[in-house]
Amino acid sequence: MESIVFKKAAEEDVAAVKAVTRKAFLSYAKEIRKEDSVAALHETDGQILSDISTKHVYICEVDGEVAGSVRFEVLRDGIAYLSRLAVDPEYQSLGIGGLLLEKVRRECLTLGVRAITLHTASRMRSTVAFYLKNGYYIHSISRDKEYIRAFMVCELTDMDELYDYESIVGDR
Repeated sequence: MESIVFKKAAEEDVAAVKAVTRKAFLSYAKEIRKEDSVAALHETDGQILSDISTKHVYICEVDGEVAGSVRFEVLRDGIAYLSRLAVDPEYQSLGIGGLLLEKVRRECLTLGVRAITLHTASRMRSTVAFYLKNGYYIHSISRDKEYIRAFMVCELTDMDELYDYESIVGDR
């Protein structure tokens, strides 16, 4: 690896975001045995373009190749929701995911965000462990999709552990 570059995604990056997301989430879906249920595998170019224009979407390039991407949106009360953290399987275990999380954390601090939230499949022990290692904790578990999801939180400021994040995040 000669260079790692982060950039805000633009309209011309839709295909790259779609490709890296599909590669990453295909293995995720297989591991939880729910390939038909993982929305990331079925999103359209239009949905990705909408995310690029309404959310914060970043791409990580390694030596000029797209290695990962991440999206987040700032909701009310200074709560952010992270979605679609995707690292191309060829680049996994190189720290790209952690770098993407750190990019989101820094951007959120700049925006005055108090906590970052996300969902991940609770069955994906390695993914849950990854988020735990990066400062997230399991706030709750939900069965609102076709698989059990861990709702995880990374507090950027001191928050009440009983804070009702779910009412802000909704059914994302």
